[in-house]
Amino acid sequence: MGEDRQAPAVDWGIFEPLRQADFVRLWLANGLWWQAMWMEMLVTGWLALELTDSAWWVAVIGFFRSIPLLLIGPWGALITDRYPRRYLLIGFQALGALATLGVWGLMWVGVLQYWHLVSFSLLQGCLWAVDWPTRRAIIPDLVGRERVVDAMVLENIIQNMTRIAGPIGGGLALERLGMDGALAVLSALGFISLIALASIRSTSQAPTAAVGVREALDKTRQGWNFVRTNQRVWGVFLITIFMNVWAFPYMNMLPVFARDILGQGPVGLGWLGAAHGVGASLGLLLVHWGRKHLSNEWSFAGGAMLLCAGLIAFSASNTYALSLLCLLISGVGQAGFSIMQSSIILTEAPDEMRSRAMGALVLAIGVGPFGRLQSGSMAELWGAPMAVGFMAGCAALATVLTVRWLKGFAPLRASSD
Repeated sequence: MGEDRQAPAVDWGIFEPLRQADFVRLWLANGLWWQAMWMEMLVTGWLALELTDSAWWVAVIGFFRSIPLLLIGPWGALITDRYPRRYLLIGFQALGALATLGVWGLMWVGVLQYWHLVSFSLLQGCLWAVDWPTRRAIIPDLVGRERVVDAMVLENIIQNMTRIAGPIGGGLALERLGMDGALAVLSALGFISLIALASIRSTSQAPTAAVGVREALDKTRQGWNFVRTNQRVWGVFLITIFMNVWAFPYMNMLPVFARDILGQGPVGLGWLGAAHGVGASLGLLLVHWGRKHLSNEWSFAGGAMLLCAGLIAFSASNTYALSLLCLLISGVGQAGFSIMQSSIILTEAPDEMRSRAMGALVLAIGVGPFGRLQSGSMAELWGAPMAVGFMAGCAALATVLTVRWLKGFAPLRASSD
């Protein structure tokens, strides 16, 4: 009389990757890593402004934080493809945590100088150049290629939470604990993240690794040929360059906006940084809706253009409340840009090209230091508002031209698969 029926499998939707324990460990470790990074950028930027009273020298800190991406990015896969990704992540995280502990020690004994900040930023940039693409490259092995976009949505959820909590936490730490206390918090976050990474069990590694200089160069050339000939990956590469050169340098100018234009202290600066994160969190809902109606490439390019529009409006604002709103709007665009940037590459690249394609993306991000120097020099000559607005306008124009120029880059509709 009773008919056996198999219970339907529970569909977790975009939360399906959370059923993989190693992804959860990576996800939580990445959250702590992003939290520390946003706090670090705010804390070092504010300290540089206090030490030098110059927008230019604040921008120089950002330059040294980013220049390793350009120098190391193209060759990072030659290192990271040789070893299990779990061990690489543990090693990179340990070095970063120890470096932060060292800066805290210098501050605690009262001998910290500007050149120490430059050295610290340079080291963190070197680690980021190989750490970040490794964290991205391991994701398909943990969740499967078919769940990459879901995993990137979850990654951006926690990243955007830290875009809010990081700047606010940094501002509060500076105001209530002082600079040495803020650096102590950063160091603690680094070591807690290290513990989470150490619990990952996956032995994920690239399918092949170059064994000699000639073979290594040949594999690098193959990777660049793939990037250049795949219209979607090439479009991501180009737009990433434009955004990092002309749009994202605004982050290094936030201390200048907060103190000199909007009359705010560290806490006010923290809320400026957090507003972008709030917008990025709200933007996740828009991206999730857009996946059903627009292609990944249109979500990526559209997000970039909305981000630029928000920054242009921000540069024209001289009231604190309006500035917060403009940064919130730019954060909505950030969501589409960030999620689809890695998702497009990870889904387009075959397994043997994954690390090399991500290395190319690191190179595209690595040209950002020149934008930071440009923003610093323009801010000295024209003021920070004119510098940020003009550069964001250049990024928006270049993105539009790229979408029109690369005919195969951005099909309007999402795939029916």
